[in-house]
Amino acid sequence: MLDERVRRYGTTGRCISAWDNIVIKTIKAIHLLAATAWAGGAISMQALSFLKLSLDDPATISVVAYCLHFIDTWVVMPGLAGCVLTGLFYSVCTATGFFRHAWIAYKWGVCACAGFWGTMFWGPWGDQLTAFLEPYGLAPLMLFVRGCILPENFWQAALQTTLIFSMLIISVYRPLTWRGLYRSLVLRQREHEEE
Repeated sequence: MLDERVRRYGTTGRCISAWDNIVIKTIKAIHLLAATAWAGGAISMQALSFLKLSLDDPATISVVAYCLHFIDTWVVMPGLAGCVLTGLFYSVCTATGFFRHAWIAYKWGVCACAGFWGTMFWGPWGDQLTAFLEPYGLAPLMLFVRGCILPENFWQAALQTTLIFSMLIISVYRPLTWRGLYRSLVLRQREHEEE
């Protein structure tokens, strides 16, 4: 059975103080490792995608495409799975819950979208769905979603990087409500301007 300290963790919504709780510290370390793999792998895939666009040799392009799929399979997807599993632990076994606070709900939303669309475009299903939706005029929407998952130009990469950075900011500030995030950012800006 879980220790009462584990079950009470996160009652304030900030999920900060667990100095002497080895279970929470271990889960937090695993969560950080998984998040690093997920974000680092995604940014590595961006770099490889830009390399692929600058190449002319079909054999080299094929190798880069293989590397993209390899990183997605063995770094990004396990990182996402690790984030989901540790998030499930936090949500089920502690007081944080799934949607109790804005920052947790945001992270669950991004994880759900990344997991669904990432899996969809990891295999051939995303391209098949795009082809199916072409006659209905919805192919551009699917291509936009694909561009968020597998960026192929600067703007798509910037959008994905912004999303990754937003997850980092949300994890650092941990707003209990969306107004709380806005308020804390505005107050910090005002304090900075007064200095």
